[in-house]
Amino acid sequence: MNHRFLLPLPQNRVRRNYHGGAGLDRLAGNPSPADGNRPENWVCSLVPATNPGLPPVADEGLSFVELDGMRRLLRDVFAAAPEHYLGAAHVSRRGMDPGFLTKQLDSSMRLHLQAHPTREFARRHLGRPWGKFEAYVILAARPGCEPFIRLGFQHPPTPEEWLRIVLEQDIAAMDACFEPVPVRPGEVWFVPGGLPHAIGGGLTVLEIMEPSDLVVRCEFEREGIVVPPAARFMGCEPADALRIFDFTPWPLTAVREKLRVAPRVLREGRGFTESLLIGPRQIDCFEVREVAVHAPATLSLDERFAIGIACAGTARISAGDGGRMEARAGSAFFAAAAARELSIVPANGPFVLHLCLPGACAPE
Repeated sequence: MNHRFLLPLPQNRVRRNYHGGAGLDRLAGNPSPADGNRPENWVCSLVPATNPGLPPVADEGLSFVELDGMRRLLRDVFAAAPEHYLGAAHVSRRGMDPGFLTKQLDSSMRLHLQAHPTREFARRHLGRPWGKFEAYVILAARPGCEPFIRLGFQHPPTPEEWLRIVLEQDIAAMDACFEPVPVRPGEVWFVPGGLPHAIGGGLTVLEIMEPSDLVVRCEFEREGIVVPPAARFMGCEPADALRIFDFTPWPLTAVREKLRVAPRVLREGRGFTESLLIGPRQIDCFEVREVAVHAPATLSLDERFAIGIACAGTARISAGDGGRMEARAGSAFFAAAAARELSIVPANGPFVLHLCLPGACAPE
């Protein structure tokens, strides 16, 4: 197998317990966008999807690539040359684990209220290496919707009352714990482990997170979609699973001040501006950059691998010795650490790219 510097990443749609996906179809240029039960695209994923209660699908969640005329699991491609693809420094710290998972999602409905464990909780109580800190880049909102998310308890119950609310499915009492947090396309938010949250209906979001699928779902049914019992509490007893929740009060002013991130310009080079959206101030295992390219440009990857997702415009992208592709809004690629840099030539106007890169943390 020839080792590549640039791998185009096809769509990798995954089933979830909510409906959506038309926004992803629009991003990918599908002429007939439609909502369904595969509202997420897992980009460059080495993480299997967990869908208890649904019929099993082989390798669901895992990304494939086309190489030498064959469809191959991305994890197998990496395993054949880990230092080429992931970088020697990364492999020495984390082995084959990229350290994060990137998704695009599109919701036609508000998602079920949920929370994820912190890394510490996952390691101590679940025997898992990662929790699920996550970050959102709001990409688009459907016409006519008032875009919002739920984030943290604005009116926190006691842990005992929360257990009762969840077990009895007292939805009125559950709703009373939250106020909607208005969001707009272009904004960046993050969700620490333990914080209750839900993405509102009508949003298309780039979501980057620690590489796990651990979740506690508190609403067992929304809009006729039932979360099976096996998918509610991570296989734990309800009282144990609900221990992950952070019952700190989060007034809306604090949510906006502490959980919304202002992009920071890192560098302005010849033909491009590169901004940091999420980085070491918020999380140690990944960072997300936005690159706006208005003329031919060369980007350094700082000897790291990168996942690129085009969000506006078209461009020709090349990396390393002969790796090249045509990219347009909705397309994605993996750039090997061995490539060291990307060459981007925009066509017919500016090109905007989100780059997801590994952080510097090592496993404990």
